[in-house]
Amino acid sequence: MRMFLLLLVLFSVSSYGEFSDNLRWSLDASVRLNKDIAANNTSRIYALGLDTHKIFSFASGDIGYAVGQLYFTKLSNQMPFSSLFNSPDDEQFVIREAHFNYTASPKWWPNIRIGHFTLPFGLEESIDTNGRLLDYYHGKNLGTKLDWGLGLNKVMSPIEYNISYTLGGKDQPKSIDGSYVFSGRIGSLSHYDFIIGLSFLAAKIDNIQRKRFAIDWQYYWQTWGFLGELALGKEDEFQQEWQKEKYCLLELNNTLINEQLKLYGQYIFNDREGEHQNHQLINIGVSYQMDAKLELSISSRKQLSTPESGKKQNLVRFQLRYRY
Repeated sequence: MRMFLLLLVLFSVSSYGEFSDNLRWSLDASVRLNKDIAANNTSRIYALGLDTHKIFSFASGDIGYAVGQLYFTKLSNQMPFSSLFNSPDDEQFVIREAHFNYTASPKWWPNIRIGHFTLPFGLEESIDTNGRLLDYYHGKNLGTKLDWGLGLNKVMSPIEYNISYTLGGKDQPKSIDGSYVFSGRIGSLSHYDFIIGLSFLAAKIDNIQRKRFAIDWQYYWQTWGFLGELALGKEDEFQQEWQKEKYCLLELNNTLINEQLKLYGQYIFNDREGEHQNHQLINIGVSYQMDAKLELSISSRKQLSTPESGKKQNLVRFQLRYRY
């Protein structure tokens, strides 16, 4: 929590002008309805938060920017529920992104990021999915999506990179039972029509050790996008035995009607040594930006392979989101 308090101080004090200068903020409210057809369970997630972005400047120029996202989140009959919560009907204040990125380093020196941020790995590095139904499954593959720590990053022609060391506590700014995450990605510039990147991860989270190497790509042609991520690695749970693991995600999307309507389809494949069969999912979604403030999203996720329980995952989700 100390790092978050530091960020609040950065948001509250400006020595070179009014705090409102170069400040963007939005109130963000959403309601999400989840229908788990296989488990015959309906749940809801309500979120109300403040999303802020502030640029800090000296008289000679910008020195960095801070991002703060604090949300009050309420679960209703949510099964399974995130480790951030204590029960299917719990409510918590949840910190999403909360970090400061110092950008006034000399030309060849990296920027320095401190706080709570998305792990630099794979497609999530350049695609922000916070608060959206669209996801690239960091939590399942890496053990967490966001973590507290320190990172180095830079955009240079013709590459950009981001490397971080975080504490592995996920929502808590501390190491738990020796947890840690060392991750990074180097890739081509993210504004190109063709983007390719290489990522790595070595981590211990929830007493599970993970090692990953991955390649990701994005190719855009007119209104179409073809995205992919392939990760190879291994896991060791409770220091018992390393097991090899393969993970792949492929996405085809199309953006229509003045970029208001987006359709996407995803295929997710996961194969872990020692398990009887691999896991395969199809996820199909649509999002429609009704106006500058209101967005409607629907997605359907269906499991192709039959798990040991005999019940294939079949999940339909609906979300209405309003940003003011």
